[in-house]
Amino acid sequence: MNSEEILRAFLTDDLIIEKGHLKKEEAENYKWFSHSNNKLIEVIKMAIEGETSSESPNVTEKKINKLLNQQ
Repeated sequence: MNSEEILRAFLTDDLIIEKGHLKKEEAENYKWFSHSNNKLIEVIKMAIEGETSSESPNVTEKKINKLLNQQ
């Protein structure tokens, strides 16, 4: 699976759709390079990117915390 397929698998999960973060059609058609103001999607993308690039979990965590602390 490539990064986009992994992201789409997360986004089409029932929990994401049930909680109203995305509509099912949006999740199925979401592209890796699509920009989103949804921090949950951006965090998922950062985690996938960190894992696929063998980035240190600490570095990924710092990036995620920085994103979440931005206003």
